[in-house]
Amino acid sequence: MSGTASQARDRLIDAASNGDLDADLEALGVDLLGIFGSTAAVEPPAAEPSDLDVGARFTGPVRLLELIDLLVTVTDFDRIDVAVVDGSHPVLDAEALCGIPLYEREAGAFATAQM
Repeated sequence: MSGTASQARDRLIDAASNGDLDADLEALGVDLLGIFGSTAAVEPPAAEPSDLDVGARFTGPVRLLELIDLLVTVTDFDRIDVAVVDGSHPVLDAEALCGIPLYEREAGAFATAQM
């Protein structure tokens, strides 16, 4: 594994923008995927973030380890924290949904989830 959290963020954004993740995320049952935390901050942090925070909501069984494996493969970065957005931690859910949206299975799902 190599690089920084910011480089991993950029690789993940590129893969999502190109649609390279769509089939895998669909297969894993991911409904929403986004980046949050210091790597998604509008103002760059004073120091390079140590990890990449990703929020994910699943439509069925949570396949967390498989999602983490996909994210590590795509980013070539292994310090990834995934917050599962499931309603049981409202503050964490809100934080995870207010970063950089990467994937939504249905158009408008991020906006709906943020309400």
